Amino acid sequence: MRSASEAGAGLAGLAHAVRSWALEDPHRYFLVYGTPVPGYHAPDDTTAVSDEIMAILLDACAASSPEEPATPFGAHLEGHRDWAGDHPAPPAALHLALTFWTRCHGVLSLELAGHFAGMGFDPAELFAAEVDGLATR
Repeated sequence: MRSASEAGAGLAGLAHAVRSWALEDPHRYFLVYGTPVPGYHAPDDTTAVSDEIMAILLDACAASSPEEPATPFGAHLEGHRDWAGDHPAPPAALHLALTFWTRCHGVLSLELAGHFAGMGFDPAELFAAEVDGLATR
């Protein structure tokens, strides 16, 4: 997978780097982000990819996320940040990272699984619109 710096700056660059990787290697993408198998624990090299992507995402969100007033979800995240490891991102950046992660992976997973087939629009345009909405948030 290309780094965010190779794909362009910030959240948009990261989103397009992840999409390029997923389109080039959908089976690996689904190994990392597909439906979990109950009781299965992925090997460390597989989870390392996911952890690396999340760390890069948290860096980008911390750099681009202005401090916002506390929200109930932000307050919740402050006490539930195990998924962020030891990253010092403030609650607003944690919230943006989760929003980015869920929206981009939602669109991307639906695209890769063929759920947009026959709907008459370009999934790349939908993905770009979601990224633009998140990057200008």
